[in-house]
Amino acid sequence: MRPFFSILLSVIAAIGCPLSLHAQFSGLVQMAQAQQVMSMFSYKGFIEAGYNAGVGYYKANKFEATTSHGLSSGNFFMGVGAGVDILKTEADEYTRWEEDMDLSDNAYMIPLFLDFRYMGSSPISAFVDAKTGVSFLVGNDYITINDGIIDNEACFYLSCSIGVRIALGSRSAFNLGVNYSLINQHYYRYDDYYYYDRYDGISLHSIGVVAGLEW
Repeated sequence: MRPFFSILLSVIAAIGCPLSLHAQFSGLVQMAQAQQVMSMFSYKGFIEAGYNAGVGYYKANKFEATTSHGLSSGNFFMGVGAGVDILKTEADEYTRWEEDMDLSDNAYMIPLFLDFRYMGSSPISAFVDAKTGVSFLVGNDYITINDGIIDNEACFYLSCSIGVRIALGSRSAFNLGVNYSLINQHYYRYDDYYYYDRYDGISLHSIGVVAGLEW
């Protein structure tokens, strides 16, 4: 019986050894593939500032500063970001409602967004950028605009830029472009005596310039 068990153990060992080697080889291949995929991506950061003038019936001029951080691969970047918007709205004269509410024609908003960007690779090239997310009014409950107010609930945020990228080094660059921005916000119309029953959403459009650094 002992020779039989010895032969059986030898057979099992002979079969198991190639299987173990195959498993180890497969693990090494998967690790190499993962490292190859990760090597295609690298960290990149941006900081930008700009000024936009409001256009349309409901107008709000704004100064905006943002920062974005994420991964780049070749000419493409995807990341997340946040910023600060300082808004100055155009409003009619205040009514008696200002005595009962925290009203102002100056506003501070905090946008939180996803950032998608295409960047040229030559020393002087073009870039296209799109930020989309939400924005929050801070510091005031309501902001006066035209003959109504906008509230402080989260609103849709979009910022698109196109311009020139000037390389400063192997990974750093200066960006200068034109920008279009959109904020959709809840809106209430009022008069000197009562609120109307209407509750609408308005779009604040603005166009301006933006400049920034990437690294």
